[in-house]
Amino acid sequence: MQDSSTTRRMFGPARAVSLAFGDPSPLLAYAVPSALAAAVAGGVATTVAADDLSIVNHAPALVAASPSAFVGAAAFTVVLALAQAFGLTAATSALLARVDGRRLPARAAWARAARRPGAVAIAAAVSLVAASVLLLVSILLSVQPVLGIVAAIVLLIAVIVLAPLALAWPLLVAGTHPIGAALAAGWRSPRAFQGRAAEPLGSPRFALVFTAVSTGIIVLVIGWLASTLPPGWWTPVVTAGLALVSTAVVQVLLSAVAVRGAALRSDAPLTPDEGAVGAERSPARTGRGGMLPGVAVLLAPAVLAGALVALNPWQVPAFAAADVHRVWTSPQIVGWQGGSVLISRLGGEDATVRACDDDACGPVREMASILPSAIASADDGGVLSASWIPVEGADDSSGSFELRVTHSSTEQLAEWSTMSEASGSHDAPERGLPGEVRTLSSVEAVFEGGNSVFARSNESRMAVAVDSRGALPVIASVIRPPGSGDDATLALDFCADAECSSSARTELSVEWALSTTNATTLDVVAAEDGGSAAMTLVQREADGYGSPLRLLTATVDGAWTVETLDASGGDATADQAQNDLDFAYGAQVERGADGSPVILSRARGSDVLRLFSCADEVCADAVVTEVAQHLAFLHIPAFVIDTSGRPLIGTIDRDANVALVSCDDEACRDRTAVPLTGLGPSGAGSTGGFALSVDDRDRPLLAVGARRSASTAPSSFEGTILTCAAARCGGS
Repeated sequence: MQDSSTTRRMFGPARAVSLAFGDPSPLLAYAVPSALAAAVAGGVATTVAADDLSIVNHAPALVAASPSAFVGAAAFTVVLALAQAFGLTAATSALLARVDGRRLPARAAWARAARRPGAVAIAAAVSLVAASVLLLVSILLSVQPVLGIVAAIVLLIAVIVLAPLALAWPLLVAGTHPIGAALAAGWRSPRAFQGRAAEPLGSPRFALVFTAVSTGIIVLVIGWLASTLPPGWWTPVVTAGLALVSTAVVQVLLSAVAVRGAALRSDAPLTPDEGAVGAERSPARTGRGGMLPGVAVLLAPAVLAGALVALNPWQVPAFAAADVHRVWTSPQIVGWQGGSVLISRLGGEDATVRACDDDACGPVREMASILPSAIASADDGGVLSASWIPVEGADDSSGSFELRVTHSSTEQLAEWSTMSEASGSHDAPERGLPGEVRTLSSVEAVFEGGNSVFARSNESRMAVAVDSRGALPVIASVIRPPGSGDDATLALDFCADAECSSSARTELSVEWALSTTNATTLDVVAAEDGGSAAMTLVQREADGYGSPLRLLTATVDGAWTVETLDASGGDATADQAQNDLDFAYGAQVERGADGSPVILSRARGSDVLRLFSCADEVCADAVVTEVAQHLAFLHIPAFVIDTSGRPLIGTIDRDANVALVSCDDEACRDRTAVPLTGLGPSGAGSTGGFALSVDDRDRPLLAVGARRSASTAPSSFEGTILTCAAARCGGS
């Protein structure tokens, strides 16, 4: 009977693919320790770093680089590297036995790997260094593309040059050579030409590089296909499974190429002592299933990851994120039966609207006017919107401003959100939201000095707000026509039905002036019985500092009450340059658990939020709580009060990192910060676009805008819609 070395000289060793996957032992020997480490170490690391994690589109994401997160990530990486090194050593032992015509079961391969601690340590060190280098190159590609490309080319050249050293690996695992002699034998291996039929281009260097490149391309293509899947419960399963299986297949296959290369250059068996560790000497006997048992083992922690993400035992914030074209500085977001609707407005420049469904948004459309608009959820699951519309007069020096209201039903929104926006399309909708439009009021205006009803500066002369949480909707509006100085008309329309097909109006003359308006210039909240409503109105002071805040309460029969609130919050914290550009100050009003107004205000130039918990309907007395923002930045005050009766405040920083401040009591004396997104590029951008609301299931909805700047590219705008999976986004 011929021995293995004689057979190898006559016919050559089996191909690398057959060595690696023709028998279950090599991949199974690698898979079991790797899968066990991934499951255990991953669970422990997630528990340690739970306070710094969120679940975004069903995938865990890090939101803060705290010491606990660093320790958890480092421990997971080291444990996984050691487990994979042990598994690779065991798999290589099984491959060495197979190339010698024998079979080494997985259990015997683990026993052999346990006797090679030096090989395990070398494999772990090499994998950690390789992972660090790849991470560094990927970071360079993202922040400095030119430098990253140069680094990637240098890395590729280094890999090609040093590839023959991989043939030292099977010699180290076999224990036949010390490390120096093994590296020398690997480096000399290209000189031992075996013929083009034995190896690609007759060189182990090209055999290894060709295998790495071809498998890498396949992995990248599969990864790209996986990325096209919509987010769902399968996201963590596919992500973890692809990472584990592709890593295992590539490493075991490269090890098989190295083992085959070493066997081609050796006339003696590579494992002379294989009988001592349980190798089966029957060359004809192979296990069943090929690579399938190993793949099944590797998928086990992926399935476990999917189950844990779905169950969320750590109670980390979980939300869906949808990318939008941009979120301008004055946005509003509300829920409807099919998802959310976002209005995004840049004062006097642009105003857009779009519908979103958790992790995807429909096409963006222009509003009917660049003047202020507002939206609110309707009782039937649709949306109620109100907008100021310019109407041309008889000539350029005259015109009027109409306040129009539109009710969009769920059916209309569902059809509108998917209709084509292409120019010239017969089914393209008109500007604005769908539905029947009704005019609430019209204000005549006369213009001088080349201005007209369509001038961009008109946006600073008016504001509008809508609330539909009472018995019936209410619409608040304020307008200061050209030529009227600071004299303005504040009006409140009490709708007769959910569609606001008719309304009862009450008006009040006020002094009001503002250089620009945003979503928190004017806000309104209706009483539960629909008999009254409270409005907040922000007023500019003559010296430009501070933002005097008034709470105006009106009843259906026309009775008005006005209270002035101290919204200063102490001295301005921004420098003069920031203060001059701060147009995001203002106030929002909600109903507390007792039915009295609750107001959140931010003064111009201050990053301190003031929460007023009114003692009665007109806020003659109030408990004031100052809330230092979790993420200091001058942005629009954004808060809601859900069915728990406690405020939920949104904060955002310059890099568009978002957190929710969950108040533990109605006055927000105690509170807990819930980070949602983080680790944005430091100093790379700014934002003023921010909005917060809740849907009919108390799930927070957030709109976040950012302006990104880079030294090698022009500034870009981006936006994200966040839809939390639970009330208060998992916060208490």
